[in-house]
Amino acid sequence: MGLAGLGDLVLTCTDDQSRNRRLGLALAQGVPLDQAIHRIGQAIEGIHTTSEVIRLAHRLSIEMPISEQVYAVLTGQTDPETAVQNLLSRDPRQETG
Repeated sequence: MGLAGLGDLVLTCTDDQSRNRRLGLALAQGVPLDQAIHRIGQAIEGIHTTSEVIRLAHRLSIEMPISEQVYAVLTGQTDPETAVQNLLSRDPRQETG
């Protein structure tokens, strides 16, 4: 939370040393998940976090389309390109919260 949390988020998204970012880049290049994990050679927290986020969202009936598409890529249900197309093809609507 706060500035420390924001800083962590920014680095996770932009720093080439971020394991989560490196995994995403590898998957986007078509590298299979198991090979990408092996190449990185360290724990990638986002893999486990994604499944927990999806579990919690379903339990609370919260729609989380980006997380759902990330989960679909990580579980082999779709590929990154299709996941992006799925998100871009959603009907626009008002955000609530």
